[in-house]
Amino acid sequence: MPARNTASPATAASDDHDSPWKEALEIFFPHAIELLAPALHTEIDPAAAPDFLDKELQAIVLPGKKGRRFVDKLVQVRLRGGSDAWLLIHVEVERRLRGRQALTLFSWRMYEYRHRIQTRLMRQRGQTLPPQVYSLGILLNNPGVGDQLVYTDEHRGQGVRFTFPVVELESWRPRWDELEFLAPGNPFAVVVMAQLLANRYRDKRTRLGPKFDLARSLRRYGYAPETASQIYRLIEWMITLPKDLEPEYLRAVSALSEESKMTYVTLIEREGIKRGRAEGRAEGQADLLLRQIQRRFGAVDEATVQRIRSAQAQGLETWSLNILDAETLEDVFRG
Repeated sequence: MPARNTASPATAASDDHDSPWKEALEIFFPHAIELLAPALHTEIDPAAAPDFLDKELQAIVLPGKKGRRFVDKLVQVRLRGGSDAWLLIHVEVERRLRGRQALTLFSWRMYEYRHRIQTRLMRQRGQTLPPQVYSLGILLNNPGVGDQLVYTDEHRGQGVRFTFPVVELESWRPRWDELEFLAPGNPFAVVVMAQLLANRYRDKRTRLGPKFDLARSLRRYGYAPETASQIYRLIEWMITLPKDLEPEYLRAVSALSEESKMTYVTLIEREGIKRGRAEGRAEGQADLLLRQIQRRFGAVDEATVQRIRSAQAQGLETWSLNILDAETLEDVFRG
């Protein structure tokens, strides 16, 4: 890999890693588990499609520290023995968990989510014992933590001790050659490489060459066109460039496309990606506002739900501010 680059605070990139990680885990879930948790992967039945339980997770969501960024996924899988299990994946997107307290809070979050999921599923299914829940933490840029964390709550001989596996993505940096070796059979290896490049080249102006090299590598991995397109889109999303360097990058990609006879994402498609991100953010705002309204005013009718879901981002922002001092539902929609 190229030599390490150290960016000044003024040029350090502020990237959107939570959205592409959500998408990457859903598109390439089996490959992600195979790469990051191989022992668990051997227990999962590959013939049964995973079921992403986003609504179940939203029902037990924990409040997060303001400005904190993370990705939580709850996935129902079928084990090879025929039983069901639930996999809780938490991706810590914030650049660093600094200090013992931050790691303790991260571990507590994993424990609390596990407990809430088990309690909810037991009640829903009328079970007397909790279902199997596997917890997996993924730290995007937090070296030195190790391969597991422990949450303890003990006093006077009573308490709990919860141990769960952790994947430090930076532990793959010295194994870059292994990622390249695995990439033809496991596209999630390219997702990891893209994240490692984004971590290393925090100054966006230094990313042009590394980003193009990674995009160019897709042709030698021999992916089917749909897989190549999905991976390319994730690279675009995870390794952003300054606007003035994008035309140069697009010219290089266009020439590569003609040279290799491989279709890369065009400028029109890039604009579609940007619109998709904006729509995704608006959808998230709408979901949050609905939860806030239902918590404060109770259930709402379908017309109100549709009004919120069809609103533009600016309107949703206004309503989200209104709810802070609204006394009635009508007050939320004023202005």
